[in-house]
Amino acid sequence: MTSLKLAAFAIDCPEPRRLAEFYGRLLGWEIDEAETDDDWVELADPAGGAPLAFQRDPGYRPPSWPSRDVPQMMHLDVRVTTLDEGHRRALEAGATQLPQPTDQQDAKFRVYADPDGHPFCMCACQ
Repeated sequence: MTSLKLAAFAIDCPEPRRLAEFYGRLLGWEIDEAETDDDWVELADPAGGAPLAFQRDPGYRPPSWPSRDVPQMMHLDVRVTTLDEGHRRALEAGATQLPQPTDQQDAKFRVYADPDGHPFCMCACQ
């Protein structure tokens, strides 16, 4: 049996470098310039995992979450020690807080949008 390994997780967006810089601030990761061009930017995982990549899509339409008009195709969950820490890190990086689902008001996660409108969660999960 062949062993498979995730090569990258790619996110479509209109401006790859701008979105990579946002996630770099959020996660503390650096852009891998050797794997980057105008249409593809990679953030290197300092722990050695698969990179987070950003791919230019000139026709990109942001998700309309929580509405399903333009559904989210994916979202990232970022683990933090506390929700307060996650909130601070997300806003400092340039995220926008999104409405918490009404059935999840006491959940150990909060929902944000990156500068291109992709939802992501800051999770205080152990």
